[in-house]
Amino acid sequence: MKRLIVDALDVRYAQHVLFNNAELVVESGSISGLLGPNGSGKTTFFDVICGLKKRSGGEIHRSFSKLLYLSQIIATPPVFRMFDVFNMMMLFCSDTPITQRHALEKIEKWSPGIAERYCEIWKKKSSLCSYGEKRCFFTLSLLSVNADLVILDEPTAGVDPEFRYHIWRCLEGAAAEGVAVLVSSHNVDEIVTHCDDFYMLSQRRFNRFTDAEGFMSRYGGSTLDEAFIHAASLPGN
Repeated sequence: MKRLIVDALDVRYAQHVLFNNAELVVESGSISGLLGPNGSGKTTFFDVICGLKKRSGGEIHRSFSKLLYLSQIIATPPVFRMFDVFNMMMLFCSDTPITQRHALEKIEKWSPGIAERYCEIWKKKSSLCSYGEKRCFFTLSLLSVNADLVILDEPTAGVDPEFRYHIWRCLEGAAAEGVAVLVSSHNVDEIVTHCDDFYMLSQRRFNRFTDAEGFMSRYGGSTLDEAFIHAASLPGN
């Protein structure tokens, strides 16, 4: 089985320590979630995995053949239509030609009903698309590429309930076909609901959970949000 293994990760800037002896595992055919408060290092961690930032220590082992990463920041030329953006994305992200038809067949299989909405965005000028529309379009377009590890930083932030529903359905569909998905979110409920396992970034380490009960018990919360707040307020964060 293909795996991403993060072992004894250490990341620091001057005197500021972001991660200390942190460990995490992501397996093919699964969705792993990452929770953490603002500024805790989720985006930095993704950048380290992708080689965009350096680590101070530890090892990262990856047996996957192709990684795709969608960051929080999405900027598109205003004069482009979204199909121009799609074509540009595919030039950078895919080794083989990916057409609209290929993308539609995949995402419609995973989440029936999304193809029509996707095609509506496809025709629009970038300047006329909302942030949520762009976020959904980018996420689903990347999933149509034949990558076996996909990392998504806050893919549902600023996305309405309809698109959020389709994004998660497509992530689940991709995972069912063997793709490994690592996704971050501030929405604890959606991470717990949709992920096979999830990690809370607290005290500079990744603490792994597989259910809501274990998460709330570990951090002494009567609700998921309360547990998250308790975890985020622990010494060392």
